[in-house]
Amino acid sequence: MRKNARIIQISGLRGLLFALFVVVCLIMGFVTFPGIVAMCIWNMAAASFTSIPQINVIQGILLWVIIALSIYMSGGGRSFVALKQPAQLSESEVRDLMTKIRTQAQARKINAMLLKSDELKDIERVENKEFDNSKHENDKEKL
Repeated sequence: MRKNARIIQISGLRGLLFALFVVVCLIMGFVTFPGIVAMCIWNMAAASFTSIPQINVIQGILLWVIIALSIYMSGGGRSFVALKQPAQLSESEVRDLMTKIRTQAQARKINAMLLKSDELKDIERVENKEFDNSKHENDKEKL
């Protein structure tokens, strides 16, 4: 992956104006225009029924937001919130889980014992760059 990869590059006043233009167009296209359409539909329904008050553009946008959030929350056929009981584990899965828990508990005990032991040795700094290779060669011969 390239370290200097730029997904969006905005340079200068011209770039800022273009980014502002894009944001305004997205807001107009996804919020304001559907809000105006919702306002017109509401006001046409209000004209045929005298007991419903007419709404302005801001209220039309709020009506559109309510409609969009309602559709999003209901999922449109696909639910986002599932209220069902999870499937229970089988006997073998429970045994495997318990063995993993026991193994982790034993490892935790061993780590605690190692940390508490006073036999921890300090790391010594080697001053000579040349090592005695005879020890390594003897170890290799033993293997």
